[in-house]
Order: sequence, then structure tokens, then C-alpha cells
Amino acid sequence: MKRQGFLQWLVVAFVMLSSSLAYAQQSPDEVIRVAVDRLVERIEADREKLEADPRYAQKVVDEELDAMVDFRRITRAVMGEYFSQANREQRNKFLQQFRASLVNTYAAGITLYEGQSYRVLPLADGDVRGNRARVQMEFETEDGKVLPIAYTMTLSDEQWKVDNVIVNNLNLGRIFQIQFAQDMAANDNDLDKVINNWSADLGLDEISAETE
Repeated sequence: MKRQGFLQWLVVAFVMLSSSLAYAQQSPDEVIRVAVDRLVERIEADREKLEADPRYAQKVVDEELDAMVDFRRITRAVMGEYFSQANREQRNKFLQQFRASLVNTYAAGITLYEGQSYRVLPLADGDVRGNRARVQMEFETEDGKVLPIAYTMTLSDEQWKVDNVIVNNLNLGRIFQIQFAQDMAANDNDLDKVINNWSADLGLDEISAETE
């Protein structure tokens, strides 16, 4: 699968998460379903502006991710064993760097969504266990392939938030964690250097190559 095709469904997976009404009394699958529908409407309504103004696209993506993604939980997992070695300033800086990198990447591809069909599956037995949930979605590509997408979510402060995405059996959180560890090894365990030079594009290129 070429990078543009990969980015298309990855954007759907990670960006279609907005909902300012995502309260705990909604089931996790309903939270995702409402979020996806709302963002589709926003893409269609603002397509011309999103395509013409990269800064507006970044603003939209940042707003959408903010409501539904637990960036602190995600970046802690990505840093892995190095999280405990980092001080508060380094942890916060990586969170901001990681978030900005994702926003820039997904903003560049947000309008690749052009009406492809999708379906959020109802929860099955075992999909919700305590404060953890797994929500599955199917996305149909232009060539008719159905790609499975799974969101893992945590109930925090009475709100379900996404902390990882698995697209076509590729665990994005794990791939970024491997990328971070490889960067540390390549830079003599220099946390500041790895944080300052972090780019989600590198990890996405790796995933794209695996799906070709």
C-alpha cells in the first residue's frame, strides 16, 4: 500500500475522534460513532478551507484530538522505560512535540477522506472491562477493501478517551514506542536530542512500508 493510501485510512483512524459531548454515560462505541459522524460533517462543510489553509487544517485537527485523545497516557507509553528517566520538563516537552508532530501529519491528509463508507461496530462481550474498553470500526477503501480499526479507551474523569489505535493489526502505540527506543540507541541515550528531533513521519513511513 502506497504512503498516500496508508495515510488516508490512518487519518480516518486517528483524526475521527472529536466530540465535545463525550460523557461517561455514553457507551464507548457511541462516543466513537458520534465523534466520527461529527468530524465527517466538518470535513465536508469546510473542505475548501481545509485544503487551502494548512494552518486552519492544523487548528481543526488539534481541536478534534484534544477532546478525545489522552496524550499523557500515550506519550508515557511511547517513552516506555525512558519515561522514568525523564524529568518533568522533558516529559512535558515530549508530549508537546509528539502532539504537534501528529497534528501536522494528520492535518496534511485530513481531506483525503472523500466519502468512503465506515461502520463503528457495536460492543461485544468483553469489549468493556472496568475502566478499559475496545471499540472496533471498519473502513472501506476506494478499492473496496475493508480495513479494521480498533480504538483502546480508558475512562478518566468521567470521560472515555482514546489511548491507542490499532489499524489493520498494526499497533501504532507500539510502533512509536519502538521508534523512540531506536532513536535513543542511535543517539547515545540523549533524551533531549531524541525529544527535540522527534517526528511521527518516521514511524508512519515504517508502517507504510509494511503495508505495501
